Parts: sequence; structure tokens; C-alpha cells
Amino acid sequence: MKDNRLKGIIALAVVTVLAFGIIYGSKILVKDEANNQKDVGQNDENLPGSIDVSGAEGIVSAREITDDAGNITAYSVVAEATGFATKPVTMEVVFENDAKTIKELKVVSHAETPGYGQKMEEESFLNQFKGISAPIYLRGKAPVADTSNQDVTAPTQEGYQDGIYRVEADEVDNKGYLYMLTIKVEEGKITSLVFDSMNREGEYKSYLSTVGEYVMTDDGPTWKEQADALANYVLEKQSIDGLTVDENGKTDVVSGVSISINNFLDLAKKALQMAKTGEGAESTGSDEAGYVDGDSGEVGEIDGISGATVTSNAIIKLVNNAYDFISDYAK
Repeated sequence: MKDNRLKGIIALAVVTVLAFGIIYGSKILVKDEANNQKDVGQNDENLPGSIDVSGAEGIVSAREITDDAGNITAYSVVAEATGFATKPVTMEVVFENDAKTIKELKVVSHAETPGYGQKMEEESFLNQFKGISAPIYLRGKAPVADTSNQDVTAPTQEGYQDGIYRVEADEVDNKGYLYMLTIKVEEGKITSLVFDSMNREGEYKSYLSTVGEYVMTDDGPTWKEQADALANYVLEKQSIDGLTVDENGKTDVVSGVSISINNFLDLAKKALQMAKTGEGAESTGSDEAGYVDGDSGEVGEIDGISGATVTSNAIIKLVNNAYDFISDYAK
């Protein structure tokens, strides 16, 4: 009997020790995880050179980097922006002490699509940021500087200035498609309009509908044919005026078009407004057009990630937000 009691006491003691060990170990793991999170950019006012980022939209943390003598040698800003996934893209942007030149770009965290947005982790993508000046732009999308040497003319009766104008939706739709529209204006006339959308795999709806992988009806016009019909309407009218829709975004103005055209109208309106002012115009001629960035006369242009337009735009946004924040601070 005594032996059984003794065995029971020993067993109870062992269980108690194991339970205590598990609880203690869990606390250590949680503590370590919290510390690791701070290491990758959580705002910690106790870090040397820490900068207050309270109220700064999209800025996670920032700090001064100094040498042994206390001189500022660089600035580190951790910023985030919404990409294709629900989890934001978070990156650390290290600027030279001029608070403008990018010294290094590091990925902190993301949940972008493998094979597409995930390519942001590749050295070939990150290395192109080194040494360029902010703000940055996707190649070919920097603001035009001196239009006197560009293929841009004075507005005509329609009020359009020559150039290529590209616009995209702010986010993907509920089916995972990002809509985009490009117009080309030559001699004051809209000579080309392309309306399309792309899924997370980088496949264009125009292509998918043409090869039968995106089918709306068995016998009606394909999505691309309807998009082309909308484009032809604008080319003929040189405007979207008269392109009315019902409560579902459908129109009976253009024959054969049964899709909702709200996305088309929103983007066309933005592109045509840009064409009236010349804002964001890309040259229709030589690519040697002068783009400007600050006082340097050079632009910080980078190549986006192929097939990952939303991710690329998120990176552009967070880098430029980081620049806006640190340049204001450095002043």
C-alpha cells in the first residue's frame, strides 16, 4: 500500500515538473518571438536613434544610423503597403544621409504569390534599388520634365495633349482581376485605346477569352471583342460622353456589349483627364525623352516584377512613403 502511495506521489511530482517546464518554455518562445518581431521593424522608442513615427501612414518604424562619433551616416525606414495578398508587403528602406539616395532595400515580410510577387526576394530585383534617388517610378512612368522637346503638342479642340497615358484600378476586383487601360494621343486625337485586366497568375483576360479559357456565353461576343467594341466607341467619339449605364453597370449604347463597364468608365475617365492636362504623359516617340527627378535631372526608375503589377505598385508606394517621411524629418 505504501509503495503504491509513494509511486503516486512521484508520478504527480513528475507531471507537475513537466507542466511547469512546458509553461516556462512557452513564455520564453513568446518572448523570443516578440523580440524577433521588434528586430524586423516594430517601432521601439528605446532603440538607438529611434524616430517617432506616430501618425505616419504606412510607416512602421524609423531610426537614425550613426557612426561612433554620433554623426548620421544613414536612415532606416520600415514601411508597408497593401499588395496582392491580404497581409501587407513590409520592407526596410535604408537611405544615405542625404535622406534621398537609396542605399539598400530589404524584405521584412509579405505573403505575395509564389512565382509572381514573391520574386521581390530575388537579389536581381532588390539590387536595382541601390544608388538610385527617390521618389521612384516604374520604368517609363516617371513624370515628364521639359515638354518642349517631347512629342507633346498643345491641346486641340478636344483638349488632348499628345502622349501615352496608362491607368490601373486601385485594387483587384472580387474575382482577383486588376483592370488597366492605356490610351495614345497623336496630333491631339485618340488613336489607340487598350482595355484589359490581369489575374494573379499574370494572365490577361483578353488572351484567356480568345483561347476559350474565359467564357461568358457560348454564342455571344468574347470579353476581348466587347472590350474592343468599347475602345472603338471612344476612338469614334473621342470621348466617353453618351456612354450611359444602368444600375448594374450595363450599357445598350454599344452593340454586342453585355459586360458591366463601370471599370472601363472609371479608368477611361482618369486617362482622358490626364490627356487633357498632359499629366503622366509618356512620349509617343523616342525613349530618350527627358525625365526629371528633383534637381538631379535623373529619375529613379526600376523594373517591376513581371506579372505582378499590384505587388510592384505596393513596393513603389511604400518606398516613396518612406522617402516622404524621412526627407521631411531630415529637413
